[in-house]
Amino acid sequence: MEREAPDKHFYAEMRDLNLEFLALLAQCRHRPPGAPLFGLDAAVLEPLGRLGAAQLEAMAATPCLLAGFRTAPPRGLARVAEPRQGEEADCCPDARVFAASLLTYAWQMARRDPLRAALCAGAPGNEPATGLRLRDIPGYASRAFLYLEARFCRHARFWPDLVRAARDGQPQRMELARLAAIQLAMAEASPPRRPAGHALQASSAAMR
Repeated sequence: MEREAPDKHFYAEMRDLNLEFLALLAQCRHRPPGAPLFGLDAAVLEPLGRLGAAQLEAMAATPCLLAGFRTAPPRGLARVAEPRQGEEADCCPDARVFAASLLTYAWQMARRDPLRAALCAGAPGNEPATGLRLRDIPGYASRAFLYLEARFCRHARFWPDLVRAARDGQPQRMELARLAAIQLAMAEASPPRRPAGHALQASSAAMR
């Protein structure tokens, strides 16, 4: 019997999580002027908040998660009791719920398919789900929102281009924005290359 590919359900789950995150961004965009939200600034959040349901659906169909966690070991979550003053205070309840769902999903995906998880959810070791056991999840999930952020938010063009593509409604531009997400995810999942000089030094040392 031919085995059914998991992509349909896999990408549907990611699309649903992406849509929840985009709704959270739109809901929480009213902050003190200039204050970032999950790593995104007003130049992204304001136009995103004006998008319609179909436009948000187009963004959510990006073939990787649009939300992630700042790099931090799991034990770091346990040491943090409260968010810093002014951080996403107006939407903490929903942020807590979403972050707990995202953490659980990332944990399940990493156990189920590590390679796919690395490409779609982030490199192994870069998220609080790494190394957790099932019984650890509830305790960490209650604090995971402190590390929640928009994925690729440190890339200058990704989010502005994605929002602009959704706003303009041009399929070709949206496809390019999605391809950019795949490229960034692959770069994120790949181990960093050592400089050629470092390799030559290591080779010379080994020959001595």
